[in-house]
Amino acid sequence: MRTALKSVWLVIVAAGIVQTANGLQTDLLGLRAGLEAFPAWALGVIMACYYIGYSAGPLASHAIVARMGHIASIVIFTLAAALVIFLHGIEVTVVAWSALRVASGFALAIVFVGYESWINERADNRVRGRVFSLYLVSQMVGLTLAQLLLNAGNPRTPILFALSAAIFVVGAVPIWFARGRAPAKAPPVPFNIIALMRLSPMGAAATALSGVSWAIVFTFGPVYAQRAGFSISEISLFMGVAMVGGALMQFPLGWLSDAIGRRATIFFMSLGGVAASLLGLWLHAMPHVYQYLPFALIGALVLPLYGLGAAHTNDHVAPQTRVAAAAGLVLLFGLGSILGPLVVGSAITTLGAGGFFVVLAGVMGLSVAACALPR
Repeated sequence: MRTALKSVWLVIVAAGIVQTANGLQTDLLGLRAGLEAFPAWALGVIMACYYIGYSAGPLASHAIVARMGHIASIVIFTLAAALVIFLHGIEVTVVAWSALRVASGFALAIVFVGYESWINERADNRVRGRVFSLYLVSQMVGLTLAQLLLNAGNPRTPILFALSAAIFVVGAVPIWFARGRAPAKAPPVPFNIIALMRLSPMGAAATALSGVSWAIVFTFGPVYAQRAGFSISEISLFMGVAMVGGALMQFPLGWLSDAIGRRATIFFMSLGGVAASLLGLWLHAMPHVYQYLPFALIGALVLPLYGLGAAHTNDHVAPQTRVAAAAGLVLLFGLGSILGPLVVGSAITTLGAGGFFVVLAGVMGLSVAACALPR
């Protein structure tokens, strides 16, 4: 494991910094949309547009990484993401934000394909669950820090948008210093998501469902809290406890998946995710102090699903197809993530704030069922 970490620790650090910026921009957009009185369905469309771009990115990522290499691809598209979030603070309309979210999703998809193909090439099956979990722990730490930064300025002004852009720029620096540790340029293996789904049906399903669940938590968690009457500082704490829960459980679940298998770990974790979501539904009309516990449990039992699904899939992937496989996983995650905001936006409009937990419980129930699929 030490050998693998030596090759990827700068990637892990960069991912944490980039997710700090990404978490800040996601929460900021939700809050600013509320202040601008954007309807829930419009916010759902805006957030879904991010995942449209995030789903398009992997279709181009293999060619981009193959031509430019990991270092240049990650650095250039991280800087592009910085520019895009800065522009959000200048033009605040539904149409402009929708277009910018597509661009943001496309850029960050390239970045994450670069990160994940790099990590999966350097970590073998014996340690992949643990190494990939540390990569995700770094992201959870970044997302937790993002909740604190939400209080650093007025969301009605461009200050927080500029702060998010600056953090993206800082996130490009560790990758530049990792030049001697990057994988060789990817061989010309064709991108084929159908082959990936055939290779690991369970891993593909878990990855797509993780996209749905992550999008629900990150795009509509702040919206749910705002509609439930939380203040901005309380929203930061509300989202922060989910990030802490995810960070604390990511490595233990990665270790458990290396020890007893990914399938059993995903099954029991997903059952816990259903229970946590139903607990949130039961408590959502109670005083705010009672609602932090179920959201912490949701973070612990929902957010690690992507890492486990990706590790399970990569257990079956040949080394020469790592970049193509990473692109396929990011695409599946993105396709699932398009659905999440659209469904939750409609559920909250129809059922009220509790619709957030109803949809999340259903998604985790599907994750339980996915464990019956082969490989």
